[in-house]
Amino acid sequence: MTTETTLRYDAPADLWTDALPLGNGRLGAMVFGGVAVERLQLNDDTCWSGAPRSGSAPDGPAALAAARDALGRGDVRDAERRVQQLQGGFVQAYQPFVDLWLEQDTSPDGYERWLRLDEGVAGQTWATGAQEAFVSRPASVVVVHRTWSGGALRVRLTSEHPLDRPTGDGSRWSATLRLPSDAPPDYVAGAQVVRDRGPGTSITAAVAVEVVTDGVVAADAQGLLLRDATWATVVVASATDYAGATTPLHGDADALRTEASAIAATAAARGVAALRDEHVADHAALFGRVSLDLPGTASDLPTDERLRRHAAGQPDPGLAALAFHHGRYLLIAGSRPGTLPMTLQGIWNDAVRPPWSSNFTININTEMNYWPALSTDLAECHEPLLRWIGELAASGTRTATELYGLRGWTAHHNSDAWAFTEPVGDGASDPSWSFWPFGGVWLVRHLVDHHDFTGTLPDPSVLVGAARFVLDWLVELPHGTLGTQPSTSPENTFVAPDGLPASVTTSTTADLAMARDLLENVVRLGTPADLVAEARAALDRLPAERVAPDGRIAEWLDDVVDAEPEHRHQSHLFGVYPGTSIDPDQAPDLARAALATLDARGPDSTGWSLAWRLSLRARLRDPAGAEAMVDAFLRPAGSGAGVYRNLFCAHPPFQVDGNLGFTAGVAELLLQSHRTVGASRELHLLPTLPPSWPSGAVRGLRARGGVSVDLAWDAHALTVARLVADRDSTVLVRHGGGSERLDLRAGEATTLTP
Repeated sequence: MTTETTLRYDAPADLWTDALPLGNGRLGAMVFGGVAVERLQLNDDTCWSGAPRSGSAPDGPAALAAARDALGRGDVRDAERRVQQLQGGFVQAYQPFVDLWLEQDTSPDGYERWLRLDEGVAGQTWATGAQEAFVSRPASVVVVHRTWSGGALRVRLTSEHPLDRPTGDGSRWSATLRLPSDAPPDYVAGAQVVRDRGPGTSITAAVAVEVVTDGVVAADAQGLLLRDATWATVVVASATDYAGATTPLHGDADALRTEASAIAATAAARGVAALRDEHVADHAALFGRVSLDLPGTASDLPTDERLRRHAAGQPDPGLAALAFHHGRYLLIAGSRPGTLPMTLQGIWNDAVRPPWSSNFTININTEMNYWPALSTDLAECHEPLLRWIGELAASGTRTATELYGLRGWTAHHNSDAWAFTEPVGDGASDPSWSFWPFGGVWLVRHLVDHHDFTGTLPDPSVLVGAARFVLDWLVELPHGTLGTQPSTSPENTFVAPDGLPASVTTSTTADLAMARDLLENVVRLGTPADLVAEARAALDRLPAERVAPDGRIAEWLDDVVDAEPEHRHQSHLFGVYPGTSIDPDQAPDLARAALATLDARGPDSTGWSLAWRLSLRARLRDPAGAEAMVDAFLRPAGSGAGVYRNLFCAHPPFQVDGNLGFTAGVAELLLQSHRTVGASRELHLLPTLPPSWPSGAVRGLRARGGVSVDLAWDAHALTVARLVADRDSTVLVRHGGGSERLDLRAGEATTLTP
């Protein structure tokens, strides 16, 4: 077995989803791999439409009370109209930055291109030349190094936004640009992009290019022209005036141009070899912590050919290993300390009005982006999400107070770089994707997971605020239990008495499962004392999931008919994953009902939903079902779900959460650590091994409690396990049909050979 870490192709990219992604957390690049005409589509993660906003506060408490009254009367349509009154507009959109073009008179004979995941380097070779590109985190630049047999090379930049005062001087070129002041979502018909260039209304950005070559360079307004050259290193840097969700934009274009130019010049002066070595060392320090080896004989084939053969029925477990590594690669490339979290498209987007605004969709997708961060030993890459949740909590505190008159903080379905926390919509938008005040409740599950894996709870006040909101949001229902009202199950609908789809109801299972999960963790973590007491009292009256008459886990309070039985969201299975309360040991009846629920959802869905279902089936220990999800996910994307030629996940369109969710799901197939037995953390080794993975090895997975785990197996049975704990601990190691208790000493390897 070989470790699968290279994507390979025999032709340049035709489509954006054929191009290869690079990134350093802030700067992203999509490399098309052209020879005569090369395009690198570039992003800066601080390039968004809009500006800091104060939010709107309609008469929320009255609308909320009216919605509850309507539900009490059984009038779902009036309840929908009332919650629509809470809508506060739309989030802003993540923006493209610039395109870098390299043009020369040459032909692509003998062509190959690749992306080396272990190095973070994309390259191509042809008969008369070669090129490599990378995005350096230490130097904060995009670097392209090209060699050829001799001749001219044109380097130029374009943008979807007007470039202001493009200036060239010798081997340097720079420009500034203003981003839109408003970019409405792509699903809002008839809306137009607004470019208000008044002070503080939109982000100002600068781009700078520096070229080092053995030829002669001349600059003009379009870019740089190189003559009599055989090699060139092109360095691109950026700067913007974005400094956080609430910090005013200064708009000093000259200062930003100076900043970007200095970054580019400093990097270019160091030379490509030093930049490459530094970049690879930085990237490999994260990527090299984990590896997965599965049987495969097709690693030298082009990746798109492997996808086609796999879809035709040719076994290729190594392709799943490649996709696993690809997900970790994307997290490293797209999320580093100090950056913004990854959007629906990560940090890669080429549209001014991208799908769903390329925003932070916090009813599953943003959370899924970070599912593999802890289990695959990338805790540093978790930091942008954790820090941003703190910014969201500050904004959401105002929303909880002004919109609902409640303690704590809340957020709804969508957010952006400005920490939008209200229900989105124009006052008439569908509540199924607008009204859902539990975005913060789901997000703080990441704080709890970070604590359980690392021993550190980031900013406990954020967890406390989310819990206080939940406690205030709960209402007493006629039969004496606590519930949520109004309530939705994200983006899903049921058939109302009038025969049409509806979404607003009382106490969806998803709401109750998330509330219970949060409050149970407040009690477990034990602080502050007054909140723990409130949480205990609420938990005693909070219903658990129930099994419906048809054997599935009920999604709604009443046994209504699903308007879309195979819906992509399965939020009512939160307790299975990412929650930790339902599995075949802890709740066997609910686990069986959860499997029945997944079966009823059907064998197909969107790409990201397939990835979620992989983790769900892993937790439910359904090897055959998990393998079916792996196979479905790795289909070539056409009009439906799968992956594009560059392995980007297709909803369709592209959403990066599917890639990252797939990586988390594979980790969950091999190691689970969500249970405690008595006072000991249980480490379940190879709990859901797919039938087509009879042998393999994984190195560096992380378990809760701070334990690194290496595994090898053959004939579907564990052959060796190696455990290293961060601190002294006792664990219950489960494998095969048995288990054993091990005392681990900090930093010392313990080897288990069944």
